[in-house]
Amino acid sequence: MGKFYDCVPEELVPWIKRQQMFFVATAPLSASGHVNLSPKGLRGTLHIVDKTRVWYEDLSGSGVETISHLRENGRITIIFCAFEGAARIVRLFGIGKVFEFGTPEYFELIPPEQRLSGSRAAIVVDVHKANSSCGYAVPLYTFKQDRSTLLKWSDKILGDDTNTRVYPERSMKWWWAKTNLHSIDGLPGLHSAHITDAVPRATVHLEGAGEPPSDGTVVVLGNRIPKETMRALLVPASREEVVRLVLAVTLGVTVAAVYVQVVGLRGC
Repeated sequence: MGKFYDCVPEELVPWIKRQQMFFVATAPLSASGHVNLSPKGLRGTLHIVDKTRVWYEDLSGSGVETISHLRENGRITIIFCAFEGAARIVRLFGIGKVFEFGTPEYFELIPPEQRLSGSRAAIVVDVHKANSSCGYAVPLYTFKQDRSTLLKWSDKILGDDTNTRVYPERSMKWWWAKTNLHSIDGLPGLHSAHITDAVPRATVHLEGAGEPPSDGTVVVLGNRIPKETMRALLVPASREEVVRLVLAVTLGVTVAAVYVQVVGLRGC
């Protein structure tokens, strides 16, 4: 049977800290808006301040739903599941605030020497209710290790982030401005991280696994194609093949042009 608390009970704190990942659920006020549930990983990003306050370091991604929803209404639920050991689900219900990279509040929680690559905000949640339930439907998984792909990508895209409001293409601030300013429902996301004078650098690096080894294929227009086939198409084996490829392309363009002219005449 589930139990409810008015705070984060002390007996659950050690268990929460052992979890390798958690989920955050938010929603806009609009009845037609999109409810969002985001998985969060990397141990050490979640911090329990006291019985009624927790916060986590929010890393960059292709969306900004959680931040946008918190900007609008503040509602958030953090969910933990036991994937190892005894079954358990814990929910923390609260009101969240967003402190973006570059703000004094952000740097108070995340000093530069402790910042993870790609960190864009600190999400602070004031917890007003907690719930613990059985979770017997959650499957058992064995934790292997954290992925390092996101942080390596962030290190790479940090590129040439420099001062004030000027940021080069493919820098982190450019990424924030391109993908993190609005939710999919059009709600405001990041306000200032992309224009702050602060330079997004990181000194904390994660030693972990990257993505699983390639299966030898690449995805092109939704179809998986063997890499060897792509190499054969992109790198012809001989001069004769280059000539044939050029002739084929030329013929295709010629046929298309004739077709357009014929269709145009019929239309007249």
